[in-house]
Amino acid sequence: MVMSMRRALEIFLVILITLATPIIVHAAQGTNDINNAATNITGTINNFMNSITNSTEDVINTALANLISFTNFLKNVIYNASEVLAILFGIIGGFLWLSGVSPYRGRRLVISAILLALLAIVIAHL
Repeated sequence: MVMSMRRALEIFLVILITLATPIIVHAAQGTNDINNAATNITGTINNFMNSITNSTEDVINTALANLISFTNFLKNVIYNASEVLAILFGIIGGFLWLSGVSPYRGRRLVISAILLALLAIVIAHL
């Protein structure tokens, strides 16, 4: 585990150096003064890091927006399914219980319908 983390860090540093070296060289070109070169290099690196930060933030914000949208979709699906099943369980359970065909199973279905209706109410208010 430690070796794989170390290897991943080495690969990351190689990629970072590979990306940063041309940026530094490009920023330093055309400057005669060392202070101007340092300012250009620092500005270029800051711009590069800001672009990475902004891109990462955009990806995270998009993922969070998609996750919220998906949870709302699931909430609606569970709410609608609970409502439909509560009605069906209530009708079938009431028929079985009141007709005497299977009173125990009918009573359990009616209780299940009540619990599903309560679940639908709770989900609707989340």
